[in-house]
Amino acid sequence: MVPPPPAGTWPRIRIRLRRHRIAVALGLVVAVVVAGAAYRLSERDNTCGHSGSGVRRIDGECVGVTDGSFAFDDAYTGIQRKIAAENAAVSGSGNTVTIALLDPLTVDATSANTPAMILNELEGAYTAQMRINRTAAIDDPRPLVKVVLANWGSHELQWKPVVEQLEGMVDDPEPLVAVAGLRLSTVHTESAAKHLAEHNIPIISSIATADQLNYGAIRGFVRSAPPNTEYVEALYTYARNNPELDSAMLVYDSNSDVNDDPGTTSGADLFTRSLREDLEQRFADLNKYRSQSYQGVSGPKASSPSLFTNVVHNICGTEPKVEVVLYAGRVVDFNNFLQAMYARVCVDTPVTVLGASGDFGALQLRSQEKDLREKNIRIAYATETDPQGWRQNAKDTPKHFGEFLDMFRRLGFDEAHLDDGGAISTHDALLIAAKAARLSARAQPGEQPPTHEDVLNQLLNLNIQNKVPAASGDLEFSFRGADSGNPSNKPIPVIEVPSNAPAQTIDVHYTK
Repeated sequence: MVPPPPAGTWPRIRIRLRRHRIAVALGLVVAVVVAGAAYRLSERDNTCGHSGSGVRRIDGECVGVTDGSFAFDDAYTGIQRKIAAENAAVSGSGNTVTIALLDPLTVDATSANTPAMILNELEGAYTAQMRINRTAAIDDPRPLVKVVLANWGSHELQWKPVVEQLEGMVDDPEPLVAVAGLRLSTVHTESAAKHLAEHNIPIISSIATADQLNYGAIRGFVRSAPPNTEYVEALYTYARNNPELDSAMLVYDSNSDVNDDPGTTSGADLFTRSLREDLEQRFADLNKYRSQSYQGVSGPKASSPSLFTNVVHNICGTEPKVEVVLYAGRVVDFNNFLQAMYARVCVDTPVTVLGASGDFGALQLRSQEKDLREKNIRIAYATETDPQGWRQNAKDTPKHFGEFLDMFRRLGFDEAHLDDGGAISTHDALLIAAKAARLSARAQPGEQPPTHEDVLNQLLNLNIQNKVPAASGDLEFSFRGADSGNPSNKPIPVIEVPSNAPAQTIDVHYTK
């Protein structure tokens, strides 16, 4: 039997126990406070802007969804404030919906976009928002439209968390009804679109032109741009109208062959892959030389400054000499290609370069006419818009381009920002989404705003009396199998540089 403690020791034991409990409790409190402070510090470090901005830092980039109050770059502060102000003005109307602009809104050294291109895109989005909310551009006055900006990173690597953030907005009081933008034809765009489609959210792309990005493959995917097949058909018509062009060589971006883990690299470039395949097929009768490859700067790795040296050496090494170069690459690499062509040893031999892209206008090729003439180079490119020509009322200028241009000017934007086509294409994508939303509202009674599923059900009714009066044409969408998501009736200008024509649109091909 254990003897009892000496007399007088119980109080001391109780005191020691009490002090121990107090110390443990204080330790727990300190640990909780420290942990809470660390969590708040971590949250602050990972939050872009203020808490609740909807944007957080992942791998050094601010990604997520903002109403415009958080600027992704100082260059965008002014335009994002305008978008945020219009959002505030229409919020609370009782019949307002939200359309997201989802794109890479940050850039790095290997991005396919530049800050200037993103700025132009945002100006086009705001112009669309003001035309939708403040004019009769698409007839019905309701619902009004808020525009939120969703950034999935410079190489779209954070597409999944951002897409899931958007999907959580469909039940908001001012519900998300469509996602516009998605301008790059990459595996990430494809994955994001498929994820949105699983949630019945309409996707309206502005410039993505890879053939496999269509309504037939991804339900609810439509675009304001034509597919690559239509671009290539326009180029083939041009070539056949110039009978002296009877031999061609394909130059393609090898990023179209990359298929790394899409979570760690930019993934396969669907645009260049699709364009390469279309050019090979359509120009089979002219393509008489071995294809040449290069790795463009928009790939997962930095490219060599002399990436076209060997390509141009082989162009000059052909016998008889190449008359046509088929360029299956991105615009971001084209200027480097031109510089290499200027320095080629066979400069006395004339060559025509054929290319296609919605943003070829960003290159300002008309400013290089003197060099092009001296170096015996002619460029003809099929593109989505011809703002310089349309401002001069060139052949087949779209019916509603003037209305768009008038609003763009009234908002104080520089007309030179139209030249890369991004502002027009983004404007048109938002107009398509808003037109479908207003068709949905017309088809149902009451004052409740339409849902994303209502808008999805109206996308292929945008035809006949319900055409979209876009800046780039009266666009129509209907069920046509794999072509369902491609716009009918859209002009595809073929621009020739150098050219003696004042507007330089030498041919216009219409989408089927």
